[in-house]
Amino acid sequence: MATESCDYRLAADLAANCDVKPVKGIKSHGYIMNYDDIDFGATARSTQNPNIVENLILKTGKKAYRMYVPGKSPYTGTKKSLSAGTYRNRFNKDVSIVILDNGPDVSHNIIDQLANGTFVIVLENKFAGKDGKNTFEIYGLESGLSATALDDDKYSDDTEGGWLATLQEENAPTSGIYLFNESLTGTRAALESLVSGS
Repeated sequence: MATESCDYRLAADLAANCDVKPVKGIKSHGYIMNYDDIDFGATARSTQNPNIVENLILKTGKKAYRMYVPGKSPYTGTKKSLSAGTYRNRFNKDVSIVILDNGPDVSHNIIDQLANGTFVIVLENKFAGKDGKNTFEIYGLESGLSATALDDDKYSDDTEGGWLATLQEENAPTSGIYLFNESLTGTRAALESLVSGS
């Protein structure tokens, strides 16, 4: 029986980045895919930093779907929080989505699926960082996102009669996972290929 111990030690200064000013918030466009459609065997993390996914690969014949939430503060409520454990601490990650539409097709193709499925979402941060690696953040890759709330308030000014969905990834071991494929342009192209299914 191995007697290993995990060694958690800081590896960088805790300081403000004075070269690149941070910007809060998320852009309006995002991507969602079914958790079971991801080819985890082919999906590759960086050998330099395991919090970077270099290639997010879907199984043959599967595709991602676009998300769009307009306004100044789309995906409001999206956050990450520490989840204290007995032996190891983990993270809960919440993604909030407004679906400004309704009707039988939306109910059948989106809402009923969100209610019971497991998902992965890629959102675009407004803060790209110095080299663009901060731009695309992945939620749900480790444990999957599942719905914790789905609300259709016909008189809500926020959803205009549509839906507000909250999805959560519980007890993820990593605080943040980012998608970056050599360059920002290459990463965008890779995401578009997931939508087209190619």
